[in-house]
Amino acid sequence: MGTVSRAAAPLSLQECKVRASLLLKELGSPEVSRATRAAERLRTLPPFASLSPGELIARRDSVQRKHALAVIAREQGFASWAELKAAREADAASGVDFEALLSRVGGLFLNRWFPTYEAALASLRADGGYLFPFRQQFFVCEASLLETLGVDVTDPDWARTGPDWMEPLDRAAHARLAERLARLAESLPSNRNRKVPMSSDNPSANPQSAGGKANRSELKRAYKEKPPPMGVFAVRNRANGKVLVGSSLNVEGSLNRIRFELTTGMPRIPALLEDWKRYGADNFSFEVLDVLPPAEEPGGDPKEELKVLEALWLDRLKPYGDAGYNEPPPPEPVKKS
Repeated sequence: MGTVSRAAAPLSLQECKVRASLLLKELGSPEVSRATRAAERLRTLPPFASLSPGELIARRDSVQRKHALAVIAREQGFASWAELKAAREADAASGVDFEALLSRVGGLFLNRWFPTYEAALASLRADGGYLFPFRQQFFVCEASLLETLGVDVTDPDWARTGPDWMEPLDRAAHARLAERLARLAESLPSNRNRKVPMSSDNPSANPQSAGGKANRSELKRAYKEKPPPMGVFAVRNRANGKVLVGSSLNVEGSLNRIRFELTTGMPRIPALLEDWKRYGADNFSFEVLDVLPPAEEPGGDPKEELKVLEALWLDRLKPYGDAGYNEPPPPEPVKKS
C-alpha cells in the first residue's frame, strides 16, 4: 500500500486506523517484499530512521500500534496522530451532509422546520426530538427518521451528545457520531438533482402522489446501479444487551439473510435463535456499524481490510459469552522467554 498525498481526498479516522492495522500486519508478513515495504514506511519515524529494513523487521516486536498510527498521520500530511485525530474530528463535526441524508427519505416524515436556531431549540425543548442544521435553516425530527436511515439511536454516543446537534454535551461523542453520519451520507445514492422536501406540505411528501412514486423509483434505480456497501454489522438483543458482530461484502444483504433465518427458525446460530424465540422479534435490532470505503484502485481485494475492520469492532464490543453470540477468539500462544 503506497503513501497517500495530502492532495488526495482525506481518509476518515476509522479508515486511518484500519490502514495502521494493515501496516502492522504487513510488517509481520512472511513475505519478504511485503515486510520490507512496511519497514520502509516505518523508517520515516525518528525511532526507526537509523535502522535498515532488515534490522527493523528483525526487531518488529518492538513496533507498536502507536508507531503505525504515526506513520499513517505522516502520510496524510500531519506531524502526529494526535494532530490528525483532532483535524478529522473537527472536519467530521462540521462535514455531515444532512441534505444527502434527507434526500433518501424525502417528505415521508413530519419534521419541524425553522428559519432560526432559537426557534428550533424552543421546539426541541417543548416537544422533544433531535435538532439538526440544514443549509441556512434548522429542523427537528423524531427518532424514527434516524432509524429509517440506518442510525442506531441506542448508541451511547447519542445520549452523551444530547438531542441538540448544534450544542453537543460531549464533543468527542459528537465527533464520533458525525463521522458515522458522514460515511452514511457518502454511501447513499446521489439525489442532488431533485429538491428535498422542506415540510410535509410539499406534494412529494404524500407517498401516494405521483411525485412520491417517482422519487421512490428513482431511489430504487440508483440503489441497483450502486454496488452494495461493504462493512461490519450487528444484530443486537435489546432485552439482554447481547450482540452478534459480523462483516460482509454486502452488509445489508447479510442482515436480511440473518433476519430471514431467524424468522424461519434456521438454527445456524443456535443461541441467537433461542433468544429470538424467547424475547420476540421486536426486541432485536439489525444495524450497520461501519462501512468500508470503496477501494481507491480498481481490481483491489477489500477482504483483508474488511477483516481488520471487523476485528476492530470485535475488540470494541467483545460480543462473547454473556455479552454476545460470537465465538470467542482462540487464546494467544504464550511467548517463550
